[in-house]
Amino acid sequence: MKDSAPKFRPWLALVLLPVLVACGTVPSPATLADVRAQANPADKARRTITNFTPALRCMDERLFERGVRDVTLMMEEMRDATLRVPVSTRDMMVSAISDMTRRSRAVRLSVFGTDQQNLSTILFQAQRSSVFQAVPRYSLRGTISQFDDGVERRNAAVGLSLVERVFGVRMSSDTKFSVLGFDAALVDTGRFTLVAGVSSKNQTVLATRDTQAGDGEARLSNPGLSAVFSFAASRSDGVAQAARNMVELAAVELVGKLLRLPYWQCLGIPDDDPEVLRETEDWFLAMDEAELRQSLQERMRELRYYNGPADGKPSAAYLQALGRFRVALGLPATGPTDLAFFRLSVVRSVPRAAAAAPAVAPPAGQGAAALTLVRRTATAEGFGFSVLTEREGYVYCYAQEPESGKIRRVFPHRFASDPHIAPDKLIQVQSSERLALSAQARYACLFAGSEVYADLPAALRWGDFDEVRATSFEDIRDAFAKASGAAVGLQRLEAL
Repeated sequence: MKDSAPKFRPWLALVLLPVLVACGTVPSPATLADVRAQANPADKARRTITNFTPALRCMDERLFERGVRDVTLMMEEMRDATLRVPVSTRDMMVSAISDMTRRSRAVRLSVFGTDQQNLSTILFQAQRSSVFQAVPRYSLRGTISQFDDGVERRNAAVGLSLVERVFGVRMSSDTKFSVLGFDAALVDTGRFTLVAGVSSKNQTVLATRDTQAGDGEARLSNPGLSAVFSFAASRSDGVAQAARNMVELAAVELVGKLLRLPYWQCLGIPDDDPEVLRETEDWFLAMDEAELRQSLQERMRELRYYNGPADGKPSAAYLQALGRFRVALGLPATGPTDLAFFRLSVVRSVPRAAAAAPAVAPPAGQGAAALTLVRRTATAEGFGFSVLTEREGYVYCYAQEPESGKIRRVFPHRFASDPHIAPDKLIQVQSSERLALSAQARYACLFAGSEVYADLPAALRWGDFDEVRATSFEDIRDAFAKASGAAVGLQRLEAL
């Protein structure tokens, strides 16, 4: 009978011994450090800095100074029509808008769906995904529309060979130029039409340079040896980096043209550049007298030179404020509102004036009275309410969700931007095709004698229908009162 016990085999122990030793040995810290050094990049991660990073920051400061709010954009489409530039222009645009609104929070970009969806489908998704079902006012679309490879080529070569081919060498240089183009524009989501004059069309020339030295031969006659050498160096401009530069430039241009801001100052372009002069002239000629007055009223109200309605109508208060504004621009108090004056009002920075007095002073002891009357209204689209006041001033309305307690500004909003109200003017805040209010939310309106929104804390100056950092309507009222230096009225929405 055979013995079933395993036999000891010395050769197997010799084979397994190094393995067992390796498994039981703990690597030293120095070894681990060497391994990590080889596995990880030598340089630390760095933030992407482009030629237009300062321009984005400059635009953010311009938007903050102007008190711009409630500019809502969405991206309908951002594609590569050439199919030769594999970059994500959509994400590049998101980063550019984010950098341009870090302080001002003036522009909000919504991203819905994919590039293959049309505008109506994306608008439907945007409305359903919002708490108050408000669609963005503008749609941004852009395309890498051009990539011409090798539009120009430059070659140069030189060779040298000595007698009997003792020594020879040849050098050559090849430079190729390509053109990359990016087009972008804004679409009005209410009319499905392009916003006239608000577009960006830019091109970047990319260069690829190759330098070579080759076919060199050195021959030594005595030992009969020969040496052959060659050298090549190439350099090319990055296509992805060029695309990012054009996307960031497009973001600056589109927002600047839409809001008629001197965006070219952020790009280092002088105010007297021919293209700038043509741009401002186009803005001026596109407006009639009423639109020009309304633009000036809004500008002067932002700077506290004017405290009346931005309705484009001439009034004694408007003419008086215009005189003060002209003096601040370095002009005589009286004069025409011509192209030269308009250009100066756009390009020159003017310091904010002292807080303007209320349009109508509140009666003594009645500043905190409930001067705002709020009534529910029935509309074909759904819920709404109306506001009426006993005197001239400014109205801001807020909604609070019953479950979460979050508070959002619902008036003024992206489709009705003027908070000014007169005693004979009824303001209606109601649902429409582009905005649906919640009937379950609690509503309240604030009334102030002067426009002080730009002086509110940053947490209360965020966009319409965005959550504000306040726990109650009374907290918001107190912030308005502190900014205005006067009592502010608060009226809650009456129940049916």
